[in-house]
Amino acid sequence: MSIANKKELVKQKVKKEHGCSGACARCARIHRLIDLMYDANIPVGYWFLTMKNFTGAEELKDIYEEYISSLLYSYMDGKSICFAGNQGTGKTMTSICILKKAIKNGYSAYYTTASDILNNMTDYKNNGEFRARLRESDFLVIDELDSRFFTSDSVKELFSGIYENVFRYRSHNMMPTIVCTNETDGISGVFYGAGVQSIESLNQQYLTIYPVVGPDFRKKRGDDAR
Repeated sequence: MSIANKKELVKQKVKKEHGCSGACARCARIHRLIDLMYDANIPVGYWFLTMKNFTGAEELKDIYEEYISSLLYSYMDGKSICFAGNQGTGKTMTSICILKKAIKNGYSAYYTTASDILNNMTDYKNNGEFRARLRESDFLVIDELDSRFFTSDSVKELFSGIYENVFRYRSHNMMPTIVCTNETDGISGVFYGAGVQSIESLNQQYLTIYPVVGPDFRKKRGDDAR
């Protein structure tokens, strides 16, 4: 079953659980939000999660509240941030909750991963629309910016060129980018080749890195369940 089909089943579930016989205003509003989250490539498992459900690193709650407290400022200032820390601390959920807040406030948004960027941008026959989403979305999340997904220095170098092009365009046009990485020493090790110095300069100028420290809360939830 495709995600598009699942989206329609989720809409039916919303309507059934509400008990309305037709498309009431409430369900129509939720259905519209589902369509927008689907279009933004937000994974289904995060559609109905909010920071009220959050059980990760406490500092991420504070960063989230600060960022969304003046979303217009964050957008106009092109406030780009990076969550850098070990797995299971809540980086992805926090970044997606920012995207959903942006969507609810009328901004365009897009979620992707570093490996998906590499795969889509090297499909030279069909990469035009994807490139436009990366460059033009009001808020962009790049998740899993991890060296483990790049199997060789040549692959790293190829990705580095793509990242530099996208992030330079967004930064110079003051478009917010939110990066998540499991590289606890920062993202410099992800890049390779001639563009590294330029990327480091862009990151230093435009990207605020927030170290995220804590246990893998997903394992902790599993332990609690047992």
